[in-house]
Amino acid sequence: MSQMNNTNVSPTSQVEALLEEWKKDVQIDRTSPADDVRKIGLLHSKYLNILSTHRRALKENERKAIKFRRLKYEYYMGRLDSPTLEKYKWEPFPYTLKTGDLTTYMESDTELLNAKAVLANHEEIISVCESIMKELNNRTWQMKEICGWEKFISGVH
Repeated sequence: MSQMNNTNVSPTSQVEALLEEWKKDVQIDRTSPADDVRKIGLLHSKYLNILSTHRRALKENERKAIKFRRLKYEYYMGRLDSPTLEKYKWEPFPYTLKTGDLTTYMESDTELLNAKAVLANHEEIISVCESIMKELNNRTWQMKEICGWEKFISGVH
């Protein structure tokens, strides 16, 4: 699942890759339920690792987004110094904005929207992993029920 940690992969494809991976892992081999029971721990570890990675990444990106939002605020207010403008390769903002206009510029800023998309991606992956973890926590019970059903339909009491 190396793709889950790849920052060059689009947010949508990260979530899709996680869902595809789970689609494979969720399959139960009815011919050898004991093997599937043994895999529960491995699957739990796998998805816990992904969950933990994205929780940490979310927190880190939230901190970066807050700082970047302030930087953009200062940019739109015309308060950035030349070295900072050069660092980001920005031209000085050419307008003087009113409060309502500032909100419009901030809410529609492409870089800020991209930062929000990164946060939303981590939040979605966290949500998916939490759902997967709940499913894995129920897996032992599900396996017991499958075995009970198989016994019932084969006439074994």
